[in-house]
Amino acid sequence: MKAMEKLRPPRRVRGIVSTQCPTLFRNTRTWGPALNLHWKLLPYHPNRSKRFLHFDVAFPTHDIEFRQNSSYGVQRTSLSDADLDKSAADEKLVKMTINFQRGPFEWDIDVKREKGIRVRDVFEAIYAAFDVPLTPHEKGLIPHHRRAAYEEAFRLRCKLAPGLPIVEQRQGWKRVDMLLHETLFRGLTQPKSGGDWVLNLSGSVPVSTR
Repeated sequence: MKAMEKLRPPRRVRGIVSTQCPTLFRNTRTWGPALNLHWKLLPYHPNRSKRFLHFDVAFPTHDIEFRQNSSYGVQRTSLSDADLDKSAADEKLVKMTINFQRGPFEWDIDVKREKGIRVRDVFEAIYAAFDVPLTPHEKGLIPHHRRAAYEEAFRLRCKLAPGLPIVEQRQGWKRVDMLLHETLFRGLTQPKSGGDWVLNLSGSVPVSTR
């Protein structure tokens, strides 16, 4: 998967994440009427979701897991390849655009796969989009009075990173630090039928799933 950045003035940064090199897609769906996404990609709902999925976009996708309450506490189960290789929608989807907006930042995540987008492609594209150092333009959008909060989020992420903290620190602030700890995946929604999808993130876990 390769991430490419393209500035979108005046205050919009476009982040494109593809699962392959650009190509011409024929006889496949890229837009149109609403699609039914796989339940793992939708907001959690007890009547629809088979299990509660925990995905913190600040960490690699191999950390995604199912969580379930039990008399012994919270049971955690890693997603299998079969779970991740499910089709992202109920029919073949080769391209989708996911929008995200937070404060002065607005990013697009474009997911592409000629053979059909899978659940793993969406998760990996989301993680990759936020695992990107801020550009000088993006740094200039940060209000001065919020810099201390972003620095705190940055230092905590470096401390919790799977590798050496010093390695992460040398890369500086990333997009994920602009989320201020609200990094938990809360599903994709589609405000307009057939339009772009919206990424929902939060900083807390529903009480019934803790």
